[in-house]
Amino acid sequence: MRSREPDPLRRGKRFHKFIQEEWLRTAKDGQPRPERSIKKLSGRRGRVDILVEELGDFVSVVEIKASDWDKMREVNVVRNARRQIRQIWSYVEAELELYDKQVSPGVISPKQPRDPERLRLIESLFNQEGIQVVWHDEKVEHVQIRMASQGTGT
Repeated sequence: MRSREPDPLRRGKRFHKFIQEEWLRTAKDGQPRPERSIKKLSGRRGRVDILVEELGDFVSVVEIKASDWDKMREVNVVRNARRQIRQIWSYVEAELELYDKQVSPGVISPKQPRDPERLRLIESLFNQEGIQVVWHDEKVEHVQIRMASQGTGT
């Protein structure tokens, strides 16, 4: 008898599939390629959640992460963010070096943390590494207002 997957893993898989299907349904420029296999600089294989090949030598590398940032202790927030950043950069470096592409990296999470300080911490960690954070539950207008209030523009 198969053991039942933990609830967080099942929710993560559902969110992962939902985002990939949403990208495929709504793509305007470039073609999203879910679950794209990639060879990393280390020689190991990786799997990009969404790779969008644009015109020319430009690609977007998007990771889908269903982390519940509200439930983590702060030390684990930083550790988890850094682990995700390393993973994303392993894909970015491969695209830059092995495939000679310009890369726009990003990460999508289901919802932003309720604590504004934690939100700023997470976004700061990713932004320092050139990775755009998208909170799926946040409307574009709210992003623009929040970014303007932080003095980071849009």
